[in-house]
Amino acid sequence: MADTEDVMYVESDHLTDWINSGRVVRMPVEASKEFDDYLCTLPWIPSRIDWREIPYSVFSYEDAGWSGDLAVEWARAHHFMEFENAFIMYSASEPGILCSSRDAFFELDHLTMGRVHPAYICAASAGKDGPVFSFSRFAEWDGFAVLTTPSH
Repeated sequence: MADTEDVMYVESDHLTDWINSGRVVRMPVEASKEFDDYLCTLPWIPSRIDWREIPYSVFSYEDAGWSGDLAVEWARAHHFMEFENAFIMYSASEPGILCSSRDAFFELDHLTMGRVHPAYICAASAGKDGPVFSFSRFAEWDGFAVLTTPSH
């Protein structure tokens, strides 16, 4: 069996240029594990958060004509744009990426291309010793067209 460390999503060809240019930063798997630990405190159905238990807001890229601008406006309405950066976690067992908050929502289809599994985004700000994650300001990407976030 292949070592899963050999096939990390952040090593996908479509992310290589972004990582090499500094547009996104590969974050250690520990950041994903910490975010997952937070998410695991919420109610779950087998593969994603059980939104029946949490007041929420939804954004559908498909319904919005795949407009990145409308996704950014939705994210702004839910206070993601108050943070300079966002962390995208692909799974608890692999590295995620840090990118601008705008790119996280405007370019989400590109940043998750080829995945059909949920991914999670949380707000992040710059700290003295690296990014400071705001796990409670998060959104779930269904892997197809829909973002869901708690309506705080």
